[in-house]
Amino acid sequence: MTTLTVMPVSAPDLNAPDFERWLAGTEPEWFLEYLSPGPEARARHLMGRFAGALAWPTGRAFLCSEGDRVLGAIALERMAWDSAHFGIECGRIATCCIAQGLSVERRRALHAELLRDALRWADEQKIRLLQRRLLASRVDETQCLGEAGFRLADSMVMMLAPLAIVAPVCGPDPRLAFRAARADDLPALLAMTRGAFPHSRFVQDPILKVSRGDEVYQRWIENLLLNQHTDKTPAGTKEEVMVCALGGAVAGYAAYRTDRALDALLGRRLGMLDLIVVDKAHRGQGIGRALLDRVMEAMRKDGIGEVEATTWTDQREALALYRRAGLQEKETLLTYHLWMNG
Repeated sequence: MTTLTVMPVSAPDLNAPDFERWLAGTEPEWFLEYLSPGPEARARHLMGRFAGALAWPTGRAFLCSEGDRVLGAIALERMAWDSAHFGIECGRIATCCIAQGLSVERRRALHAELLRDALRWADEQKIRLLQRRLLASRVDETQCLGEAGFRLADSMVMMLAPLAIVAPVCGPDPRLAFRAARADDLPALLAMTRGAFPHSRFVQDPILKVSRGDEVYQRWIENLLLNQHTDKTPAGTKEEVMVCALGGAVAGYAAYRTDRALDALLGRRLGMLDLIVVDKAHRGQGIGRALLDRVMEAMRKDGIGEVEATTWTDQREALALYRRAGLQEKETLLTYHLWMNG
């Protein structure tokens, strides 16, 4: 195999038509693959990843070539929200695209070369925690991550179903009332969110403070209710929070979103269920099932054709709920963390 050459590139370089065409034929990369996007949509989505990384002054992108042939590309970015919340510099490998059809030996060499540049970038930027999220099927890359010192932080399942075939999980319950969340619901929602996600990478990482990790989702629901968008909120996203009241008290809530830009990219409408949370005092009473039914009903009225749900592999109750509703597992996403020296 000839020598691999890695070169930094700028946004104008990546905007060349040849690069976008190259992206269309790369190996599967996380998030959109299970939605089966066409080559053009797939390339545009990946271009957005690179553009998002380079939009930040500290973001970087690199191309790895063998002779005149591009074999790989990687985008790196600082995570502003995470850095501010945890009080340490956090960064991530936003995307890593590899040409299809390479041998196992070449793929591993390519991943190792790109990873070395990612680590050099992280060191230059004084990144303490470097993250990579990838499909579980990318075995060659996960091996390279492990050899570099990355450790598995969490595992998530992406589930999908056409709304036309999704049946209600339970019948109507006259005890329950549903409505859009209000700002005055925030104390109740914060209380039930605390400790609700023990399998999150923010909590599972042994070095991050559990209390700060647990607060991530509290800050997230607070931002949703107060309409404060962070750098994690994609442009064009409409986010909704529905609460379920029992006897006048908020007993649970569901957060879901739609994204017109993503719908245009895919050529169909998608509803994304981010989470369902039920207060500990009210669990086992069918509230989670009722919330799921109401959210899917709201999506149908909005003209949405498919529902996506994401949860952790070890969040067994949520997985069972979604399976009963007819959602099928499509992808497993692994998140790896590397703690840098310093």
